[in-house]
Amino acid sequence: MIKEYPDELLISLKKPSRYLGKEPFFPYKDWEKTRLKVCLGYPDLYEVGRSHLGINILAGIINENPDYLCDLVYAVSLDMEKELKKRRIPLLSYNYRKPLKEFDVVGLSYAYELLITGLFQILELSYIPLKSEERTLKDPIILGGGPCCGNPEPVAFLFDAIVIGDGEEVIFEILKVIEYWKKEKLDRKSLWDELKKIEGVYVPILKNSTKRRIFLLKRRELPILSSIPIIPLSHDRISLEISRGCTRSCRFCEAGFYYRPVREKTPEELVSEVKKAFELTGYREASLTSLSAGDYTLLETLIVLLEKEFYSSSQREYVFSLPSLRVGSLTPKILNFLKKGRISTITLAIEAASERLRRVINKKIEIEALYRDLECAQKYGFKRIKLYFMIGLPTEKEEDLKEIVKFYRELKKTFKDLDITISTSIFVPKPHTPFQWERQITVEEAMEKIRYLKSELRKNFKYHQPQQSFLEGVIARGERNLFSYLLEVYKKGARLDSWKEYFNFAFWEDTAFELGLELKEYLKERDVKEKLPWDHIDLGVKKEFLLKERKKAYKELYTEDCRWNPCVKCGICKGEIRNYLSSEEKWQNKISSLVLDNIKNSDKTYWYEIYYDKLGPSKFFSQLEILRLIELVLRRNKIPLSYTQGFNPRPKFVCGSALPVGVEAEGEFLGIGLKEKVPEEFLKGIKIYEGLIFKEVKFKGKNKPSIPEREEVYLIYPGPKKVVSPKRGISILKFLKEELKVENPLKEYRVIKVYK
Repeated sequence: MIKEYPDELLISLKKPSRYLGKEPFFPYKDWEKTRLKVCLGYPDLYEVGRSHLGINILAGIINENPDYLCDLVYAVSLDMEKELKKRRIPLLSYNYRKPLKEFDVVGLSYAYELLITGLFQILELSYIPLKSEERTLKDPIILGGGPCCGNPEPVAFLFDAIVIGDGEEVIFEILKVIEYWKKEKLDRKSLWDELKKIEGVYVPILKNSTKRRIFLLKRRELPILSSIPIIPLSHDRISLEISRGCTRSCRFCEAGFYYRPVREKTPEELVSEVKKAFELTGYREASLTSLSAGDYTLLETLIVLLEKEFYSSSQREYVFSLPSLRVGSLTPKILNFLKKGRISTITLAIEAASERLRRVINKKIEIEALYRDLECAQKYGFKRIKLYFMIGLPTEKEEDLKEIVKFYRELKKTFKDLDITISTSIFVPKPHTPFQWERQITVEEAMEKIRYLKSELRKNFKYHQPQQSFLEGVIARGERNLFSYLLEVYKKGARLDSWKEYFNFAFWEDTAFELGLELKEYLKERDVKEKLPWDHIDLGVKKEFLLKERKKAYKELYTEDCRWNPCVKCGICKGEIRNYLSSEEKWQNKISSLVLDNIKNSDKTYWYEIYYDKLGPSKFFSQLEILRLIELVLRRNKIPLSYTQGFNPRPKFVCGSALPVGVEAEGEFLGIGLKEKVPEEFLKGIKIYEGLIFKEVKFKGKNKPSIPEREEVYLIYPGPKKVVSPKRGISILKFLKEELKVENPLKEYRVIKVYK
C-alpha cells in the first residue's frame, strides 16, 4: 500500500508543496493501538480548508481522547486529481499518510453550497462509494456537518449521518456508538438505527426528524489543533472565536438563525487562549472572529488586556484583526488597537442603502453612526473603506439601487481622502430564515443591476458572480432528487466552484438541459403553507416566529436585538440554552488599574549564520515557503527572533537566490537575527521539516552576515553520478536542459546543489 505520493507525481504539479503533509508538531498516536480512527475533511484546497475553525476545534477535541486519533484531508486541484487517477493512487490523509478507506470514520464539512463537488471528489479519489446505501462494512462511516446542513437533502445520499448544530456537543456520543458497532461487527442498518436515537443526528436513509444540538462555550476551553500549517493559508493566522451566535435577526442571514443564541467567552479566557495559540503555532497574527465582533459585550476590555499582554514592548510583532465589525461599533480605542496591528482597511456591511429597505431586512443602522465611524477611521489614519451591499432583496425597487450610487457619492463628498469601495452580492433566500419563502432574482436580472452599478461607480465597484449566487440558491433550496443532478455535474468536470478561476457555469447549465431540469424553478417564491424540503430539521427557531418576521418585513418594521431588549420569543432559549454574555461588573475596577508598561526593547540584534540541508520532500518548497516555515518553527521553539521596524515587521533573515522547486540542496546559507544571544547548540540540529535541518551554526555577534561566496556544483542522479557546475548567471534548469537534452530534467533526474 502506498505511503507517500511519489516524487515524479509531485514534480508535475503546479504547487506540489500543497500535498506534502506531515505538519510540524502534529499530535501523532500509535495507529495500531487507537480504537477509532477519524479523518476530518474540508472540500476545498488545503490553503482554505486548513483555516476552517470548526475542523480545527473538532480535531483538537478528538485527539485529546487517548483512545481516538484524528487526521485531516482536503480537496485537490485539477492537476493533482488527474495524476492520482492516472496512477490509481488513492487520496492520502494529510499527516498519517493513510488512504481514507483505512479510517473508521470520515467527517466532511458542508459549509458552503458550492463546495459540494469537493465532497464528491474526496470520496471518489478515496475509492469510497458516493452513496451511503452502496457502502459495505469495509468502508468508513461518512459523517457530515456544517451550516449548510440546515437543508441536508441535496447531499443526503452521500452521508451515513449528519450533525445538526454544534459538533463539539455531540461528537463523542456519535463516536462511542460507532466504536461499539465496530467492535460488535454489526450491519450498517443497525448503526443507522442507533445514530438516529442521538439528538442532533440526522440519518438521511431513515429521514428522521431531529433537533439541533447547541454547545455552551462557557463549559470549558476548547482544544484546537495546534500543528503548524506547512504552507501559507488563505487566512494565515490564528482564528480565535470570541463569541458564537447573533440575535440581531437580520432576516436574510442564515448564520444568524443557525448559530443563535449568543454565547460569549470572557476576556480572560480569550487572552489565555490566544497566548497559548501563539506559543503552540508560532503565529503572531490572530483574527478575533464572531458573526458580529463589534457586538462582543466587553470588546474594549478585551482590547486593553490584549494590549497589556502583546503591545507593551516597542517591537510590534503581533497583529490582531476584527473581521466582522458593524456600523456604530467603531471607537477610538478599537481603531487605535487595529492600527497598532497594521490593519489598513475597515470593512462594514450596510446591506441596503435606503432606510426603507433596511427596515425590510431588519438591518438597523443609523447613517449618522456610519459618518461618525468614517470620520473616526480617517482620524486614526485608515485610508481604505469597504462597504458591502446586497442586491435583489425582497421588495427592492429601482430607486433602492439608485440609493447605493447616491449613498456612495455623498460619502465621497464628505470623505474625499478615503478610498471607498462598494461590493455587492446577490440575495439568496436561505432555509430557516424569514425570507426562506421569497424568490431569488435570475442571473439576467442580477446582471442588469450590476451593469447599472458598474456604469455609475466604475472602478470603485466590485460584485460577486451572479451565476455562483444562482447555483447557491438552487442547492440551498433543493430537495433530495437534486443529488443526481449534482453528481452528473461533478462527472462533467465541475470542481472548486467557489473559486472564480475554476468555476465553469457551462457544466451546470449543460447538465440541467440534458436532464430536462429547470433550475429557475428552485428560485421561485414558495407558498407559506407549502411543505419545505428542510421542515424535518429543527434548528430551535419556531416557524411561527419566522412567519411573524416575514410579515414585519413587509410592514417595514424593525425587531430589536434580544440581548439588550425583551425576548422576541424565537424559541431557542430554554433551560440552560440562552444568551450568555460576559459580565462587565468584575472588570470595571480591574481594567482601570491596568496600565501599559511601554517597556523599551533593546534594539540590539545578534546574528547567526545557518547552513541547512533541503533534501527529500523539502525540495518541493519554494524559498518563501521555507522562510515562513522556519519563522514559525523557531518561534514555536521559543527562539527570540529579531524583527524589522516599520508598518509590517519581518524576521531579520539574509538569504541567497532561490532554488527552483524540485532541486535539493546541501549546506544552503541563511543569516538569522535574534533579539538575544543563544548558544549555537540551541539552533544546531533543529528540524524544520522532513529533510530540512540546521546542520551548522556560527555566531556572528552584531555583524550582519553577507551571503558567502561559494562555488556551486550540482550532483545529477540517477545513473552514473554526474557533477556539473554551470556558469554564474545561468539558471540550473536551463543548463540541464541544454546539457542533458531533456525537456523536463527534474522529472527524470535527482538534482542536488552542493558547495565546494
